[in-house]
Amino acid sequence: MIRRSATDEDLPAAFSADRALGAVLVDGAQPYDWLTDEMEVRIRRFFKRMGWFMPLLRPTGLTPRMTAAQMATSNIEVGRLSRERELGPVLDDITIPVRYVLASGASFGSKGDEQERIRAGLDPVFARKPNIQLSAKVASNHGAILKKDYPAIAEAVRETTALTHDRH
Repeated sequence: MIRRSATDEDLPAAFSADRALGAVLVDGAQPYDWLTDEMEVRIRRFFKRMGWFMPLLRPTGLTPRMTAAQMATSNIEVGRLSRERELGPVLDDITIPVRYVLASGASFGSKGDEQERIRAGLDPVFARKPNIQLSAKVASNHGAILKKDYPAIAEAVRETTALTHDRH
């Protein structure tokens, strides 16, 4: 079960983490301290530049219906929530089967091996939590994983479902 915290009061009353049977996480929830002051500036600069093109890309589905400033703020918040001290204890409290499907390509705007270093933050979690494991690492980047690698995600769902049936 996931331990409830003081911030859980913001969740709807119907939410009950202890009722979840399993989870499949798709290229997210990776504990790694990647957000620095320099990175925050870089994120804001990147999305400010992208702001000119985003209205043109929205109809294609390549960008969400958010402003550039909202997207920058969202990415920065992900960086804060992904810090090892924040996300690590959450993952350690999970007792249900969890399978990850990770991308392997670089994200738009990332430099060098930044994405791979972030994804490697899961290796210690996989080592200490037998219920949390990698199901697949696919060729897509995180922007295309749902579109291009849905079969791997479906397989992870089947794998997790089989594990939940084994437990009951």
